[in-house]
Amino acid sequence: MSEALDRLRAAAVERDWSVLQDTLADALGEVEYFVGLEIGLNRAHDHLTFFEQYHPDASWAGALLVWMASYGAPPADLPMDAGLPHDSPGANNFVTALVELARSAERKTPYMNRIRFLANAIGNLIVADLAAYWYSHNDDMWDFQQAHGSEIDEETGEPISQTIYTSFWLDDEVAARDTAAWLTIADQIARKMRDKPI
Repeated sequence: MSEALDRLRAAAVERDWSVLQDTLADALGEVEYFVGLEIGLNRAHDHLTFFEQYHPDASWAGALLVWMASYGAPPADLPMDAGLPHDSPGANNFVTALVELARSAERKTPYMNRIRFLANAIGNLIVADLAAYWYSHNDDMWDFQQAHGSEIDEETGEPISQTIYTSFWLDDEVAARDTAAWLTIADQIARKMRDKPI
C-alpha cells in the first residue's frame, strides 16, 4: 500500500509525536490536496460546537470553515479575532489549526509547504479534541491550572501546569483516543488511495 501510511500507523500506536506530523505530511503528499483538506475541515467542524460553547461570540470560526468548504481557498483576510488568545481547553490549538488550514489553501504557497500546514492543522485538531475530552471529564483542573499553573508542585518540583499536563497526556483514555484519531486518518487516506483512478 504505502510505506508512509505504515509508518504513520506505527507512530500512532507508539504515540510518537516526534514523527507523526512529518509522516502525515508524507502520506498526504501521496494523495490529492483536497483529501487532506476534507479530513481537516471535517475534524474542525466536529470540534466547532465545543469551541463555541466557551466562545459564543467567535462566529468567525464557523464562518471560516463554511468559506473554506465552499471555495477550497481562504478568504482574502483572516478575522482579527483569530490572532487573539482563547482561554478554554484546546481552544488555542483549534484556532491554530484553523489558521493553518487557511494557510494550506493559499495556492501561491509551494505545494509541499501547503501539505505541511495541513498536517500541522490536523495535529492541532487532534490535540484540541484530546484537551476538550480530558478537561470535560476533569473540569476542576482547567480552573485550577489557570489560577495556580505557574506555582511549583511540591511533590514533583515542576510547575503545576506541567504536572496537570502530564496527567492529561498520560491518561489511558486520552492515549487510546489519540491513537484512534491517527489510525482513523490513516484509514481515510488509505481509502482515497484505493479509490484513486489509475
